[in-house]
Amino acid sequence: MSTSTKSALLHEASRMLLAKGLNGFSLQELADKLKIKKASLFHHYPSKTALAIELYRYYQSSFTEWTKQSENLPPEKQIIAYSEKLTTWICEKQRVCPVGAMSLEWHLVPKELQVEIKKLHELHKEWLTGLFKEIKKETGMRISVNEAVFTTMGLLQGSIQLARIIEEPAIVTKNLKIFLKTMRTEG
Repeated sequence: MSTSTKSALLHEASRMLLAKGLNGFSLQELADKLKIKKASLFHHYPSKTALAIELYRYYQSSFTEWTKQSENLPPEKQIIAYSEKLTTWICEKQRVCPVGAMSLEWHLVPKELQVEIKKLHELHKEWLTGLFKEIKKETGMRISVNEAVFTTMGLLQGSIQLARIIEEPAIVTKNLKIFLKTMRTEG
């Protein structure tokens, strides 16, 4: 499989995973979509789990690359840019969060894939932790860094679901901006 074929395979597998979930598509469907033989898939990925592990490693490197591109922005602007990116990627492109997609059936996810999903979650958490440490140092925010990180993660996940239901993607960043403002407000 050439590099371009492998790239196309990962792109299409990602599209299917984020649109249908891991159990929502078959390797045969993926092979058919790419107009290759299923045996070609098995040559590089002996199972759907092996393919999913590679996808989550790709998501990890993509997220790391994205954070490097935005690191020149002030911390709050990085978090807002993250919110906007998620909104575009998930709401407007009708996809699901790669971590959220698998959390619904966590007990069915193979352990080796859980490891990669948790790594992606930890990358997001560590990035937000670093940003909120800077914000706390600069502003003296009234909540702990850990509370800010987990509240932000939960707020984004919930707001994305709400945005889909009410068909208003702007609600995601609006809710985040309200939270960022209120965490600074004196009690």
